[in-house]
Amino acid sequence: MSSLLSKHESVYRTIRERILNGGYEPGERLVLSTIARDLDVSPVPVREAIRRLEAEDLVTFERNVGARVNTLDDEAWEQLVEMLALLDGYALRRAQCRITPAALGEAQRLNDALRAHAGSPADQHGEVMALHRLFHRTLYAAGDNRYLIETLDSAWDRIDASRVLASRWPAHRLASAVEEHDELLRMLRSGHVGPSELERCTRQHSLNAIIAIRGRGGTGHLDRVVPALNP
Repeated sequence: MSSLLSKHESVYRTIRERILNGGYEPGERLVLSTIARDLDVSPVPVREAIRRLEAEDLVTFERNVGARVNTLDDEAWEQLVEMLALLDGYALRRAQCRITPAALGEAQRLNDALRAHAGSPADQHGEVMALHRLFHRTLYAAGDNRYLIETLDSAWDRIDASRVLASRWPAHRLASAVEEHDELLRMLRSGHVGPSELERCTRQHSLNAIIAIRGRGGTGHLDRVVPALNP
């Protein structure tokens, strides 16, 4: 029994990883028999994995078509980033007094690595986005609400699977984002920034991705606001 469960979990994780890293592209049909042959398993664990991924909104099942990797149109991914901005801001506010110097040092290392990728070719965009995601998780993971952290992780998974930011973010946003990361780290190190201001600036940092990709400039500052989220 344990061996069977292990096989199911292995198949699920493999398919999930391929969706998140672009091995299976958005809109690509997931043919159970083909995947089963590729992974050298029966279709049963593949079918179970697809069901789990559908529940996570990473896969869509269409009648008479089958399973496809989920896609996001422009409106959908902007709404997802808006939600991410709100949650990320609140999560960092909760984490502010718990972030250790070691975590801040790791976040700085990740941001320096991101800076080194400025102007990187398209085949490195996946690595860029992984560093960006890890920078944020290193900070918000210090929070004390595991459900909030799990929800943020899930939102990042959906963004990664869509490949929208992977195709646009590095070219339109990387240079300004690393400056804003440095500013957020300065706020955290100073100890003099109130939680409300930190939350606002963190939220704005994520929203600036929408501004930049819409073609409204690269920003680099934390004082602009997307009108749709104004109070």
